[in-house]
Amino acid sequence: MAEGWTLVWSGTGTGTAAWSLVGGEFLCAGIAIGPSFLEQSKKFSRKIFPLKATIVLTVFEATGFIFMFFTLTARIDKAIFKRSGRLAIFIGIASYLLPLIVTIAICFFLDNLFYLESDLRRSLLAIAAVECTTSFHVIFALLTDLKLLNSDLGRVALSSSFISNLLSWFLPELITFAIDETADVPKHTTLWRNVSSLVMVTIIVFAIRPSIYRMMEQTPEGKPLKSVHVLAITTMVLGCALFGEFTGQHSILGPLILGLSIPVRPPLGPLLVDKIHYFVWVVFTPCFIINTGRRINLFSIRLTSLLVVEFLIFVSTLVKLIVIIIPSLYFRIPIMDALSLGLLLNCRGIYDIQLFTRAKHRKVISAECYGIMVVTAMLQSTIVVPLVRVISDSSRRYAAYKDLTIQNYVRQSELRFLVCIHELDNVPTILNILQASNPPRNPVGICVMNLEEYIGLSMPLIIPHYNIDKLTTTSDDKPNKIGPIISSFYNYERQNRGFMTVQFYTAISSYASMHDDICSMAFRKNTSLIIIPFKITNHPFMKRVISNILRMAPCSVGLLFDRGIFGNILPIFTRKLELNVCVLFFGGPDDREALAYGSRMAKNPNIILRVIKFIPIKQSIVSVLIQENQDLDMINEFRRRNMNKKNVEYIEMNVTDGCETAKSIHSIGKPFELILVGRRHDGNSQVLVGLMEKREIKEMGLVGDFLVSSELEASVMSIQQQKIFS
Repeated sequence: MAEGWTLVWSGTGTGTAAWSLVGGEFLCAGIAIGPSFLEQSKKFSRKIFPLKATIVLTVFEATGFIFMFFTLTARIDKAIFKRSGRLAIFIGIASYLLPLIVTIAICFFLDNLFYLESDLRRSLLAIAAVECTTSFHVIFALLTDLKLLNSDLGRVALSSSFISNLLSWFLPELITFAIDETADVPKHTTLWRNVSSLVMVTIIVFAIRPSIYRMMEQTPEGKPLKSVHVLAITTMVLGCALFGEFTGQHSILGPLILGLSIPVRPPLGPLLVDKIHYFVWVVFTPCFIINTGRRINLFSIRLTSLLVVEFLIFVSTLVKLIVIIIPSLYFRIPIMDALSLGLLLNCRGIYDIQLFTRAKHRKVISAECYGIMVVTAMLQSTIVVPLVRVISDSSRRYAAYKDLTIQNYVRQSELRFLVCIHELDNVPTILNILQASNPPRNPVGICVMNLEEYIGLSMPLIIPHYNIDKLTTTSDDKPNKIGPIISSFYNYERQNRGFMTVQFYTAISSYASMHDDICSMAFRKNTSLIIIPFKITNHPFMKRVISNILRMAPCSVGLLFDRGIFGNILPIFTRKLELNVCVLFFGGPDDREALAYGSRMAKNPNIILRVIKFIPIKQSIVSVLIQENQDLDMINEFRRRNMNKKNVEYIEMNVTDGCETAKSIHSIGKPFELILVGRRHDGNSQVLVGLMEKREIKEMGLVGDFLVSSELEASVMSIQQQKIFS
């Protein structure tokens, strides 16, 4: 099976391609052992699928779907729906209602124009209704696997699919209620159904939810949920499903409400889901997929039915695509993102198949139409998902088309930094660097992002912090570690009142998507430099997050290897910070950015700056004249501006190769607390040949890696200048 279909079909949201392929294989296996092929033999059917085996398989199927619905709903951050914008609301409503109106009109047109078989004619309206729906759970799983969940495109898709799904649930209920009122349905039946739903919601909200919170209070911080608590919650899920079936509701209604009521924070939410997730997807889900395939008889499909059903699906898909793209363009979404959004909201998956199956069980669609719809959903997703992968190029998601660098910073305007706090020890380091970067009476905007890894969280959280007084303690009077961090930055802001603004956010996500949070924030805030401190070179944060930031950042990036020199923040608040800074200049855009940053630091009279330019003794015949001219212009401008400053020194050193460059750096590097260097260099340059045989930290660049690996005591900042897209 193609990966696109199986990715959506599995609906796991885990991003594991191997399991996606297994899901597709189970579907093919179900079709193969069903009436299309092997079950045509009555002997095979009696031996492999006797009545008892079929009942067990059906029970596993129903149980699997209940837990699938619960586990995926429990992973969702409910706060995202509060932030639904006008575009998401409009698309959510229009993408359901307009295709529904058009396809129903087409149904009446086909019924009046052509002679159709009775089964097909009775199925037309139900096909139109279910094909116009958008499954929120499918979109959520798909966005997770495509790593688009925390992009602007993903947020719009998720919010609009939720609104559309909500509308597709309640509108049929209202219609059913109206029909019951006018038909001969006893009023007590309708009343009982509605009262039972209200009772279920009341029990979950006022009885089950408080008991879940008590389980959280009994779990030590940082520890997983106890097995007895997991068993209790599992029993609650099955109890809610049983209550729904007993009172005439669908069995997934109770688990859906229960999943929405679970907090998305440890030890519940995704961490609870992980306890039961794999058992559900390894044991129960294959039963559902196999049973889906067993219901399909490919050879019973007639050409007329195939053409009519495919035409309805085509019309529904086309209208939905148009309804999504046009308002997206009106809200100034790029055409490729608008197309991606339209394709995403047309995807089908395992939850849509359940809707088809329920319609078949209620006999509102025929078995023939059911088989056509399932196979078409498979083919549709097979085409759509690879298209979205190609169209939504993540490397250009935060593409910048204007200069957001320190080198091109306009004087007297606000220079904006985005600083990342990954560990508590990063705070004094960042504050010292910002103080060195902030000359007196120069406007500066600082956006601080506290980064926290949450392995089980599918939906990343970005939490803004405004009220300092509420940050020192939590609602249960436990100490809050974020409070002192924020207080330090806001105290620094008060010290520089009138020339500095600080905004603080906490980003909670997995390392796989954390770079999206950082890049999107830098993109929205128009920052000129992202500063990322680190101490442990082999940390997963270094390998997974930083490499993606370097590839996708919309501005310049500074990687700061902290040797612990800046552990004291007292000099900052006493305004007595003194720092010896060295800039190593080899040439190229990154070195020019490092020189521009060092030049800004030199505006502070307490910062001693030394710039060292390395010049090869023998000039290479092949050279990039444009880059060399830009380097020369930058150096001349720097020397002209700092000619009479006593805290600035410029030195040129002639070297033959990388070995001599290394010796020169060792001889001059000891007096400095901070060394600035560009990240990217030509490894074949004469002054760098042989500098390092083996590179350990590729993210720091050739020279930065050498400085980190050396015995120098100075901290090192490797700077990559912004990549400009034309």
